[in-house]
Parts: sequence; structure tokens; C-alpha cells
Amino acid sequence: MSYFIKVDGLEDLEKQEKWEEARSLLDDAWQEDKLNSDKLLRLLSECWYVLSLWDCCINTEKLSHQAFQDTLIECMNFGLLNLGNAPRFLCVAGDMASFLPYLFYNCGSGDLFVEWEQKGLEMLHKSTLLDPNDLLAKTLNLGTSAHSSEYASEYAEAKKRLSSQLSSLFPSETAIELYYKDILGHIH
Repeated sequence: MSYFIKVDGLEDLEKQEKWEEARSLLDDAWQEDKLNSDKLLRLLSECWYVLSLWDCCINTEKLSHQAFQDTLIECMNFGLLNLGNAPRFLCVAGDMASFLPYLFYNCGSGDLFVEWEQKGLEMLHKSTLLDPNDLLAKTLNLGTSAHSSEYASEYAEAKKRLSSQLSSLFPSETAIELYYKDILGHIH
């Protein structure tokens, strides 16, 4: 059961570092079927991935930071308004917002940082309530509390159980799937 839908041509565009073309491909697919949470999640995660690596690891010479961020914010706001009970949207978008909250607003005070971080944590938690059998959501949710010794062993156990499922949850080699396999595949 793959966590992200397969989109023909996406892997090739990413490998060629054609990030704008990838964003456009995913945006076109989502615009044709806006209430499809899988298509929304694909677009949101692509924008988040590019923005998260903006200053360090990808060639951004011909890219517009604003275009990627505007698309990310549009996806998040649409998802919250229309797909607020879609567990996978809540899990992935919540994880992303809690990890890098500043990507989800264009300007404002530090209060927005804390607000988006908290919103992300709430989304992640809600995803575990809506789908208690989703080991990815459970692991990511526990990971937000792993600094607490109360949850550290439960998190380690969930991550260990999840590691054997990573190849079926993320069977492709798209950037976001490689990211999740990388961060969740290391057992400490």
C-alpha cells in the first residue's frame, strides 16, 4: 500500500532536477481533480521538498521560491478546508508543518511559526485518531514526543516495526519517498 500515488514522469523530472516542470505536472493533475487528496498530497510534498532543500542541496537558479511557497500554502489551506479528515493528508502535511512551519506562511511574526508548528502537531495527532492502524502516522506522531523519556521506547519500537514496511509504503524513487525512507530507515 503505497503512501503516495504514482505519477508518470515525475521520477525522471526529479532526477533531471527539473523541479518547476515537476511542480507544474503535479499542479495540473491536482487542478483537474481538486478534491483528490492523493493528488493534493503529491503536489504539497513536492513543493515542501524543494523548499526544504532550497539553500543547500538543489539547483534553484531558474526556480521561483515564491511560486513553490505559494503553491505549498494554497495546497495546505485547500486541504485544511476541504480534506481535513483525510488521514494521509493530515499525517504528511502535519509532519511537514511541524518540522518546517515557516514554509507555510509568507510573512509575519514568530507567533505564526509557533502557530503553524502547533497546527502541524495537531494534524499529525488527528491522523492517528482517524486511522489508528497507520504505522507511519503513529511513528511520526510519537517522534514529535520522542524527547520525552515516556515515549522514547514506544517511538523506537514503532520505528523498528515501520522499517520493514518502508519499501511497500514508498515503493518508488521519487524525492519525497527517498526522503521518508532515509529518515525513517535509520534505527537507533
